[in-house]
Amino acid sequence: NGASLKILVEYERGYDSPWFPWLNSLPRYYSNGASMTPKCYECLPPLVRSMAQQERANWRTLYGAVDLVPFLSDETKRNKELCKWAFQIAYTRSFEVPSGTEGIKGDLRIVPMADYFNHGSAETEVELMYDEQGNCYAQSTRDIPAGSPLRMSYGDPTNPSFLLARYGFLDEEAPATFCKIMIARPDNQVKQMGYKHNRMLFYKDSGEASEEVFDVLLYLGLSQGGNLDLQKLVRAHAEVDSQTKMALHQQYWPQTAQALYEHIEGFLQQLEELSAVAQSMDINSHPRLPLIQKHNEFVKESFMRVRARYFS
Repeated sequence: NGASLKILVEYERGYDSPWFPWLNSLPRYYSNGASMTPKCYECLPPLVRSMAQQERANWRTLYGAVDLVPFLSDETKRNKELCKWAFQIAYTRSFEVPSGTEGIKGDLRIVPMADYFNHGSAETEVELMYDEQGNCYAQSTRDIPAGSPLRMSYGDPTNPSFLLARYGFLDEEAPATFCKIMIARPDNQVKQMGYKHNRMLFYKDSGEASEEVFDVLLYLGLSQGGNLDLQKLVRAHAEVDSQTKMALHQQYWPQTAQALYEHIEGFLQQLEELSAVAQSMDINSHPRLPLIQKHNEFVKESFMRVRARYFS
């Protein structure tokens, strides 16, 4: 990661670096996936666990490549904690290049000072833009009273698991969370039915499940045993034939409801087991455990509201 290497170079320059005041202001402690211990992963549900482990894998890839960099000192290369700190800065304080901007979409850019904007889910006040020279501009999106926070979006507000894995915080304002129905190898048809983490949602406050949850559960149910109504459902969905689709949902509602109930109950049981694992660990050895437990409790409350709405 070029941004991480740039940070290490500027760190070596110390007071001579024009970025020293900014670097010196940055946190030294992080709680994201790359900073968690292997034991921490044992307390996370499958989706956020895989995300957190990927963050750690990214960090290990960077550290493995540092030895090949000719312009860094041997002292820096041997300093594992320093290299991890540089990685954390690059991944938690950078912005992805948006489409339509000069550069490759997905590239990361660090904009000192702009990285001080906090994340907002329900409300944001700031958007970032780039000119043709790559200069970054922060623009307010509405009138902002004095003393108000300045927030931007760090990512999909319905994916608090990503925010925990990448940035190391729980977005308690997130309106929804992925329903945690995991399909190992989803085919194109189930994807067309709406199988995406940002569409299959459980809403935190209302306890509603998104339409895609029911569509996918019905699809999975009809997929078992070669039910001829499967292609009827797929065709109705593709043609936006809401009447046929609704009739299928009504016909198979008992089976769909049972599948939803079993999923909720099974996942709640899994959360209880993860909580027991976390409580058996030493918080001094694994200081991110309270945040992990807080995340799991957030998910648990969302699931319980869905259960209460549909099965009370």
